[in-house]
Amino acid sequence: MSGHNAVFELGQDQVGANSFEGKFLLISSAIGGDAGIAGYGKGALAVDISTGKLHINTNTISSATWTVVGSQS
Repeated sequence: MSGHNAVFELGQDQVGANSFEGKFLLISSAIGGDAGIAGYGKGALAVDISTGKLHINTNTISSATWTVVGSQS
């Protein structure tokens, strides 16, 4: 994966030698809790550009639950 396509490629279904299911990276302005955003595997990361918060999917690919990573001050 070349550097200029890295963010795009991480936002696509992951295939190949890894065992990650679904997409890995989401950049959006509508993330939080169960935002109904499916297709991202457990452990996927999401950046909410409206709040600047980083989230992780703590549920499944078909039923994502986006949880804020770390504490926010």
